[in-house]
Amino acid sequence: MNAHYLKLVYALTLVFSTGAGLRAQDYRVLGSRDAPVELTIYSDFECPYCRNFALAAVPALVAEFVHPGKLRLRYVYFPLAANHANAVGAAKAAHCAGLAGRFWGFHDYLYVRQPEWAGEAVADSVWLAYAGNLGLDRAAFAGCLKAAETNTAIESDLRASLGLGATGTPTIVVNGRSISGFSSYEELRREIISAIDAAENPGN
Repeated sequence: MNAHYLKLVYALTLVFSTGAGLRAQDYRVLGSRDAPVELTIYSDFECPYCRNFALAAVPALVAEFVHPGKLRLRYVYFPLAANHANAVGAAKAAHCAGLAGRFWGFHDYLYVRQPEWAGEAVADSVWLAYAGNLGLDRAAFAGCLKAAETNTAIESDLRASLGLGATGTPTIVVNGRSISGFSSYEELRREIISAIDAAENPGN
């Protein structure tokens, strides 16, 4: 495995050490329930733009806003199967990792390793190998990948994404407001600061 990848995965794992105590069904939420602002990421693990957002913007958001308790992140599966052969499989694998308590670690790992598995359809053995590399029970993971409930969870998120009107990935929503057209982290940062100010000072 590339040493740079290992270092990046380790760094991201440290970044995502926050959020302890969330209920099992909230495994895709990172940050405090009491944070005044929620940023929802409608995303596809095979999308290169989503990869850029996950590996650059998300760690910055965590450091600046999530750790201080001002923001929480929520990930929603939005696999664009028509464009990405492995998007649904990756989402199912992330869901199974989430049920085992390792969603954000697996999230990081999938995006870091995306160049290796994106493109032609891959077998479940790829996700099983990743699960094993992260210390997850491979047998339980394999059973989860084949479970009808796993398909249902991904389909439910997909319907929610389409119901929102999302057509591309990543779609970013801040406190219920879709943020589109931002071209830099600084633009997104200003939107978040504005949302935090509005939430904390509703009379202004």
